[in-house]
Amino acid sequence: MKIGVYTANIAATVGGGYVLRDELAQELLEQQGRHVVELVSANPVVTKAGRSRLGRQLARLARLRRLVRTSRASVFAADLRRRKVDLLWFNHLEPIDVSVPYILNIFDLQHRLQPYFPEVSAGGAWDERERAWAPAIMRASLVTVGSEEAKRDLCLFYGMPSERVRVIHFPTPQGAITAAQENGAEPGDGAALREKYRIGGDFLYYPAQFWAHKNHVNLLHALKILHDRDGLKLSLVLTGSDQGNASHVRAVISELGLQSHVHILGFIPHKDVIGLYRHAFALAYVSFFGPENLPPLEAMSLGCPVVLSDIAGVRTLFGDAPTLVDPRDPLAMAAGIKFLHDDPVQRDRNVSFGRQLAHRNTRQRYVRRLHELFDEFESIRRTWPSGPWSPA
Repeated sequence: MKIGVYTANIAATVGGGYVLRDELAQELLEQQGRHVVELVSANPVVTKAGRSRLGRQLARLARLRRLVRTSRASVFAADLRRRKVDLLWFNHLEPIDVSVPYILNIFDLQHRLQPYFPEVSAGGAWDERERAWAPAIMRASLVTVGSEEAKRDLCLFYGMPSERVRVIHFPTPQGAITAAQENGAEPGDGAALREKYRIGGDFLYYPAQFWAHKNHVNLLHALKILHDRDGLKLSLVLTGSDQGNASHVRAVISELGLQSHVHILGFIPHKDVIGLYRHAFALAYVSFFGPENLPPLEAMSLGCPVVLSDIAGVRTLFGDAPTLVDPRDPLAMAAGIKFLHDDPVQRDRNVSFGRQLAHRNTRQRYVRRLHELFDEFESIRRTWPSGPWSPA
């Protein structure tokens, strides 16, 4: 079969969706298997490892990029048929109707699960998601999700037959695995990085865009408890782009008197993110959304212990690797962080479990599973010819 890999144009500041889009597209092109795999929408930002392979396709796909951006979905679908694409893999959903079979990858259904957060509800966001996702999900040949809980929710909300939904756990981003392999030994105390960002003492790290659901505010209240009740004067380092909630977070920092202990760095170079993982006391990933989040896997691969929201699906995906806390309760967050501080043996155990989990969960493993789905669908797809088709 000819497999079209649809990789929508996403800014790096989007976060996890960007990482998965970029890395999995590259791996699919490199790990061809029995099928012919090619891009059907170009990626304007590629990593060095994939630049040459992807670059050879950019010029050839320039016309198609213009079609995707400026014309109706029917034109895009017609182009796919002319190119005899047998099966399309959507790794990012856009409201593009196609008349070829497709596999759809769903990152989350949080607008259905937690519609009260403004980022999935306000300004027509809920309606926009539903208009794009509902018909695309129900027409998909197969849908892939990152957890059994996501599969359950998909079948509940959209009436999908369970046999058309497959669970493939999201992979650890390759950049973190590569960094861990290149630096097996503990790389000093991070003095240069600390000086660059003026970070003193032990610190918690939270790489998350400033959305309400990322739960920065409750984490700040937990930090205040650690300072005032427990005498544990940890700092907190926050990275990520502002999606509209940063001013509220800054106001809470001021109200709690934590200005000298919280460092908001914005969107920083990837090498500095790696350094922060390496030298943090712990990753404090307390998002209300999940459980298929990538930063905990990145942290684990680099030997950083993880404090993680105890939400549906987390225990199945992460096992004993993280310390789990209730994201609604600052007291519980503070207790989990203090537990890691007071019990270095448990902290080391979490680090060991986390490394094993993260390094098992590779993008190569993910793509091999995709190829199994391609192989499985081939016996169905071969029952009609490639290219344009219409009933007699």
